[in-house]
Amino acid sequence: MSRKVFQHYSDEKLLDHYRETRRLAAFEPLYNRHKDALYRYCIQMAPNSTTQLLQALWQSILENPPQLHGRLFKNWLFIQINKSLQKQTVSSPQPQILEGENKVIAAIQKLPKLQRNVLLLHMECKLSLAAVADIERISLKKCREYYQLARQQIETLIYGSQAQPWQVEAIKE
Repeated sequence: MSRKVFQHYSDEKLLDHYRETRRLAAFEPLYNRHKDALYRYCIQMAPNSTTQLLQALWQSILENPPQLHGRLFKNWLFIQINKSLQKQTVSSPQPQILEGENKVIAAIQKLPKLQRNVLLLHMECKLSLAAVADIERISLKKCREYYQLARQQIETLIYGSQAQPWQVEAIKE
């Protein structure tokens, strides 16, 4: 089969084909579809160990393709990288803000870990809130709350807090 044929396969079908044949032509489209989103997610969650985490993930997939058991491959990828991040960050502090970053990235990195994770998985990685709730093992309601709270905190960090009506009245007097 040519590589063009693989472009039309679903992730799950590509993974099954790779598991059966171990042909890199079946693996490459999987890698190309997900590498950028995984990188953007990891660089904001753990900038100092992104390369190491991603290399370990892709190497494990190459050596031992996973059984998905009905789960989408994209969701499986983020569950695995999230598990790796949780193991790594048990003793690690919040990620350091890299020099020259813009206000949005700096604000995202100031969020508590769970809120940052929910926000990035949903906005950056384009996962549904239901998939994010599955990854984080929280209810969908809690996931929505964390997402909304994260967005509000980012707005506050970027633009400052909104003037409260009672404070404006006190200033006018």
